Amino acid sequence: MRQTRWIPTRVFLPAITALLALPLSGADAPPDLTLGNKRFEVDRSRTYNLGSTGLRGWIEYRAGVGSLEYNQGRTTALSRQILVTHVGANTPASGVMQVDDVILGVDGQAYTDDARKSFAKAITEAEKASNGGILKLIRWREGKTENVQLKLRVMGTYSDTAPFQCPKSKRIYDEACKYLEKEVLTWPPWGGSVSALALLATGNPAYLPRVRDYAHKIGPQSLKLELKPGMVLWDWGYNNIFLCEYYLLTGDKEVLHAINQYTVTLAKGQGMYGTFGHGLSLLTPAGQLHGSIAPYGPVNSCGLPGNISIVLGKKCGIKDPEVDAAIERASKFFGYYVNKGSIPYGEHLPEPLHDDNGKSSMTAIFFGLQGNRNVEAKFFAKMATAAYENRELGHTGQGFSYLWGPLGANVGGPLATEGFWKEIAWHLDLVRRCDGSFTYDGGETYGPGQTDDNTYFGKSGYNGLTPAACYVLNYALPLRKLYITGRDANQANWLTKKDVAEAIASGRFDVDRKKWTTEELIAAMSDWSPTARMWAAEELGQRPGGKDLVPRLIKLAEGPDAGARQGAAEALGYINSPEALPVLTRLLSHEDRWLRFKAAAALRRMGPAAKSAQTGMLQALVTTAEPLQPVAWADPIQLASGDLAAALFGGLLHSSIEGIDPNLLYPAIRAVAQHPDGMARCHLGDTLGTQLTLEDVQALAPDILAAIKTPCPADTMFQDGIRMGAFKAITKYHFKEAIPVAVTYAQTQGGHGSQDRTEVIMKELIGYGTAARPSLPGLKALIEQFNSESKTEGFPDWANKMRVASVEKAIKEIEAAKDQPAMRTITATQAAGKSQ
Repeated sequence: MRQTRWIPTRVFLPAITALLALPLSGADAPPDLTLGNKRFEVDRSRTYNLGSTGLRGWIEYRAGVGSLEYNQGRTTALSRQILVTHVGANTPASGVMQVDDVILGVDGQAYTDDARKSFAKAITEAEKASNGGILKLIRWREGKTENVQLKLRVMGTYSDTAPFQCPKSKRIYDEACKYLEKEVLTWPPWGGSVSALALLATGNPAYLPRVRDYAHKIGPQSLKLELKPGMVLWDWGYNNIFLCEYYLLTGDKEVLHAINQYTVTLAKGQGMYGTFGHGLSLLTPAGQLHGSIAPYGPVNSCGLPGNISIVLGKKCGIKDPEVDAAIERASKFFGYYVNKGSIPYGEHLPEPLHDDNGKSSMTAIFFGLQGNRNVEAKFFAKMATAAYENRELGHTGQGFSYLWGPLGANVGGPLATEGFWKEIAWHLDLVRRCDGSFTYDGGETYGPGQTDDNTYFGKSGYNGLTPAACYVLNYALPLRKLYITGRDANQANWLTKKDVAEAIASGRFDVDRKKWTTEELIAAMSDWSPTARMWAAEELGQRPGGKDLVPRLIKLAEGPDAGARQGAAEALGYINSPEALPVLTRLLSHEDRWLRFKAAAALRRMGPAAKSAQTGMLQALVTTAEPLQPVAWADPIQLASGDLAAALFGGLLHSSIEGIDPNLLYPAIRAVAQHPDGMARCHLGDTLGTQLTLEDVQALAPDILAAIKTPCPADTMFQDGIRMGAFKAITKYHFKEAIPVAVTYAQTQGGHGSQDRTEVIMKELIGYGTAARPSLPGLKALIEQFNSESKTEGFPDWANKMRVASVEKAIKEIEAAKDQPAMRTITATQAAGKSQ
């Protein structure tokens, strides 16, 4: 019986590719809001707060399309105008601005760059004492353009050390606290725990009674947690972080029982790779703890807070063998991404960014709290510092970037925090209202915010996470009251002035690279940042004349510098030169495992041009395969061979395996079928389901059957790609083993698309006619299982009805069947010695 539950459909952030920059003319140009009815054609439900002016406005945005820099989070980079959509009463803008005005520029100059960022920086300047709060705007109204002024409050100047020793930051912080203290600490949902953390971070004793009541509410001495399916991680992770910080600050032993419950249960429920999903892991096939994460699969945005809370639980004195083991597993998994990229959505490739949804920042905190993981802590703190342009990029929006980003940079010490703060100050001043409160405009990844409500987080699915809580935690960093805000910070993790300068430079490299010479780009392939190295290789590979660099890149690809090796291999994939095939093929077995990945990715990118390397690729796929257990932590989910599987079975061999020597093909298929990663296995699905001859299936039958019965341990989101392909392979030739397998396979169908997969499984089973009748009791039990899940696990009723209808139809047709096809058996195949 499966142990999973329905998870609502979500959209993965696509792999970010580099396209040519969008032009500022033609169809892609932003609309001129002063012409015709353009200002009435925009979506006015999607607007931005315009700082302390009292205005909101529509600004042209691009989300996840166009050139790489817009994918990096520079969502309004093309904008040159701002349409006023709201004017607050009794604000600096009232009486001066009105709805449908268009702001064309500031300080007498029309916008020549991102209008939103330019407007925000003008606010920062206007709020200085020397400028008296005067914000000068170029206003267009009904065909007339004129200069106008708004009188803002003087807030002062950010110091060079902001938020440390900065009167302006302190004033902003004090006003934000006034709004935070008015918020009700509600639970559930988990956003209440973040608000309580923010109150704790202030160190204000006046808040302690409220915080104590909340701590006792979510951490009663009667608390008992169970290891069972459910979307528990969001609550458990954030609640335990709060309870641990509360105990470590106050010493209130009333909450120690709850901390023990949360910490130990989370540790026991952690998956085999140190990750979590929306809920806990499944049991292993042997019934032990720490199996795979059930489909939908791992979700690091909620799993990392869970892991952070386990480390904090240990600081509270919680002792259990599971705690240390969980910290070690998570450290090995997330530590794998050092020098490779930012933390991915789940058990996936690293993101080609410096941060996304604040996951690099959370990882910096996770390692920083341990005290003995300095290499990892410094790397991710540096990644967080370099991620100032990535704050608006995130799955479902960017709230977690706003919450965790400054805290992650702060792991790198004061210089890192100060460097990061300088780069985000414009945005901090843009989201702050004239009354001192903060807004969350939300969803810039998919379009800017849709409400003026100050608690937009709660309305956008962030479960009560409020802007006040996020920004109070950010501005409270100088107080260092909490471990997540720098209490007892380990100075061994702190970045130097040089480190910070490198991080800031790497953060804008995606744009700067366009101005760099070839020699500068080659040098940049040894940059500290794997993200910048990727951009350098990409730029080299896409420039005219790239083929002239092939001999030099081939030499670098087998040279002594690891970064240059990896960058050269990547660039060769973009250049797509046949000359590179021998070296790329050799690199598939290099001792540098990440270089193996870069070589495989390059061959994948080359597509049909890599055809002559096909034999070497098949051989490498087999020779580099590793056992599933124990986990090979040097490459835990074997990403290198996974991309090689994609290059072959998702690319060169996707349409046809005809003519491939079985002595090469069969071992390669077996290697992929036993790969730990669901995405890697998924690429084999079409090959198994549509291309295998009867002879192929007979040779591979035991392996195909195993692929159906034994789901992948990692990245379970994609596990059904190979399972369905394998199932179709044995039903196509009517192996009788498919009959019982159909029922057990259907039992695991929960989550995304399960109603469609159930229908396919039942259709294949119906094709067995009378031979399928032994499955009828199992099918009837399957209906009971589905209906029970729909009631207890939140599976949507409409989807469950489709599942059940498919099974009912199968029962009816099997009962009415009058004949059956000729059958084959896998047992006979094995006995004949054809499985080898």
